[in-house]
Amino acid sequence: MPEFVHLHVHTQYSILDGAAAIKPLLKRAKELGMTSLAITDHGNMFGVKEFHDAAEKEGIKPILGCEVYVAGGSRFDKSGKDDRGDHLILLAKNLKGYHNLIKIVSKAWTEGFYMRPRTDRTEIEKYHEGLICCSACLAGEVPRAITANDLEKAEESIRWHKKVFGDDYYLELQLHKATVERANHEAYPMQLHVNKHLRELAAKHNVRMVCTNDVHFVDEDNAEAHDRLICLSTGKDLDDPKRMLYSKQEWLKTREEIGRAHV
Repeated sequence: MPEFVHLHVHTQYSILDGAAAIKPLLKRAKELGMTSLAITDHGNMFGVKEFHDAAEKEGIKPILGCEVYVAGGSRFDKSGKDDRGDHLILLAKNLKGYHNLIKIVSKAWTEGFYMRPRTDRTEIEKYHEGLICCSACLAGEVPRAITANDLEKAEESIRWHKKVFGDDYYLELQLHKATVERANHEAYPMQLHVNKHLRELAAKHNVRMVCTNDVHFVDEDNAEAHDRLICLSTGKDLDDPKRMLYSKQEWLKTREEIGRAHV
């Protein structure tokens, strides 16, 4: 299998959601023979300096990014509706992109904060130079539209992002098939449905695709610890039958594990 690079990775700086400490994460990536790794924490860039320095010490190319929240309208609109924003992955491909990403994320906090730090399409278009954009997980605008059977909205979103980012826009494929009983078994069939349409739309609109694993912890053995972190984050008891669950597949998988998941 050709070299694989994880481009959707949450560290402990995805507060109360990511359970991957930076140094163990990079150590594991090096053990797996990976030469590059991204950081894409939720709505912030708190960890990029630590990640950059630690990655260089390990001989791994650091890819600095963020999973931003994009408001459905203006980031200034805080009128009471539940607009927490669609997820979107932004990765800096050069110094200009890094500076632009800082502007997007900083203004999301100072201007767009409403339950979460939110940016909007105006900001993304203004500061897109030097950035690579990926459509994110099931909480991204395109996957959400597909899940809602609104293919017209999905296509509009693809056309807009393609217009802004050109060949630096990618549709993101994820597959997390839960293998233990106490896990999220609902995401996988949704991902299969979304991926089918993403492949069709990628061909129709000449957009490239990328496979990611939405990493939230380092090893498979860390899944239970991460599960308890989510209990703390959501204020739920471990035995609550209605609490939020992950698939427990969100670890830093090997090339082979990623390949088997997407066969």
